[in-house]
Amino acid sequence: MPSAPPLSHAAGPSREGLQAVAVVLAALAVYAPALTGGLVYDDYVLVEANPWIRSAAALGDIFTQQLFGFVPSASASAAFYRPMTHVLLLAVHGVAGTAPWGYHLMSLLLHTVASLLVWVLARRVLDGQRPGAGLVAGLLFAVHPVHVEAVAWVSAVMDVAATTAGLGMLACVAIRPLRPVRAVAGAGLWLVALLFKEVSAVLPGMLLAWELVDRPPPSAEHKREWAWRYGPLVLAGTVYLALRLHAVGGAMVNSGWASVPPGLALFNALPLLAEHARLLVLPSGLSVLHPFELVTSLTAVRAWVGLGVALGVAAGLVRLRRRLPGAWLGLAWLMLPLLPALHLRALGESAVSERYDYLPSVGFCLGVAAAWGAWSARARREAASSGALVPAVVAGAVLLAATASAATQVGVWQDEVSLWANAVEVSPDAPTPHYQLGSALLREGRVDEALPALEHAVRLRPTHPPTVNALARALIKAGQPARARELLEAALVGMPDQSGIHYQLGEALHALRDDAAATRAFQEAVRLAPTSVDARVSLGESLLRTGHAQEALVSLEEARRLAPDAPAVLGALGRVHRALGHEAQAREHEAAAARAGGSAP
Repeated sequence: MPSAPPLSHAAGPSREGLQAVAVVLAALAVYAPALTGGLVYDDYVLVEANPWIRSAAALGDIFTQQLFGFVPSASASAAFYRPMTHVLLLAVHGVAGTAPWGYHLMSLLLHTVASLLVWVLARRVLDGQRPGAGLVAGLLFAVHPVHVEAVAWVSAVMDVAATTAGLGMLACVAIRPLRPVRAVAGAGLWLVALLFKEVSAVLPGMLLAWELVDRPPPSAEHKREWAWRYGPLVLAGTVYLALRLHAVGGAMVNSGWASVPPGLALFNALPLLAEHARLLVLPSGLSVLHPFELVTSLTAVRAWVGLGVALGVAAGLVRLRRRLPGAWLGLAWLMLPLLPALHLRALGESAVSERYDYLPSVGFCLGVAAAWGAWSARARREAASSGALVPAVVAGAVLLAATASAATQVGVWQDEVSLWANAVEVSPDAPTPHYQLGSALLREGRVDEALPALEHAVRLRPTHPPTVNALARALIKAGQPARARELLEAALVGMPDQSGIHYQLGEALHALRDDAAATRAFQEAVRLAPTSVDARVSLGESLLRTGHAQEALVSLEEARRLAPDAPAVLGALGRVHRALGHEAQAREHEAAAARAGGSAP
């Protein structure tokens, strides 16, 4: 591809400025309403319950432990080394505390910068031959509906931040002439991107694809430039590997494929590819959850659709490099960061997530803009003046439709109830949306609305302990503890070792005023889960009610050892000490409970 003009000469200053403003306004038009949204789903753990973002003193823990290292039971994320996520959240917490607007503003600003960087890179690739195509790429990225999950969900900030840093790296080191300062800055940005999310490891491959498209004739200067381009990147990658090995060792992501033959795992990459392609090309049915069922038959329609998509991608990579280099580069930039998503989370309810498409969509937007530019140029050459406007009209209509769809989806992410109500609508046969919707309604005190959702979830998945427990809680709150006891006792037949079910049974028995049986249920819950603070507190309260204050004190002191500042623990200790006649200690614990917030969250 002939080298495009230098960035500073790709358009006149006023036109360049107007294009940048248009991209910024497009991003703001979609995502400004997210500033009024709340925290949802994993945000409560990553923001509200995250001790690492409250003080810079936690930086040592942040850089030496896995993503959820502050949660003792979080073994599933053992291979996720993403310390910059906590650093960014720490910075926001210093300004906004746990107020959601600060975290949403952070994501909005990062997405706006990412959109501008897509525009910058697309102009460098496309505008020399296809004027206006760079603007189409930037606008499409700014408003693409598949980005809503990544931008409107605080916990997905790692995807947005990694992409923004990665695009900054490409802008620094890909655009010629390369200066040493930009080479070092680019390597630093790549290290930052890696420390946000592991998928950033594909960025050097994206850079190599760029060089295949925009390669100057061999020369001594080119060799020096190549050394400056990749030398600092090697150093940055070495630093990342050293940090990662120190923090998580050789931990690998559990892909979920261990239980299926390798051939079947590879085969299922095809329907996964088809689903990601659908979300990018036709982003309908957007949801926090996209259930994925394993394809086991060659006759399955999804397998053939996936094969068709894979063959189309392969044909494009073979044919487009010389005919339409910008589209070829877009296809390469789409597939490279998408490959991990076809394996790493291939089974289970996170098999397809819209946030996985945030970085791949850079390539998609670039490829679409390249194809649009070629169409526009042909229309100007071959059609009358009115016909030449058709590509612009089509682009405008597509961008407006994408903006409207994305804006609607941003509203879905405003709160937990709307988020999971949308998931129920999109996937009515999946149990998780019903469970999550019911739990969200229960937290808001809307018990009558929560009950039908949780009952349906239990019918769909009767052996899922959290779902059973949630329905039992709802029944107790609805004044139906006898039904809750019946549900829990039936569940224990098949799940006798589930501490949570014994604990919830204790709560139901307490509501039925059978405190002796409740105490036995709480004791079993503590035996099965000795580190459960809730179970120990409830056991202590139950022992106190049955006249065993000294035994209650033992249980509650252990709970305090596990959670020294929990208001529920401190309050219960105050009541026990008062029952034992320890007035001074009772007042001390009651005052501490009031300072800590008065009640457990």
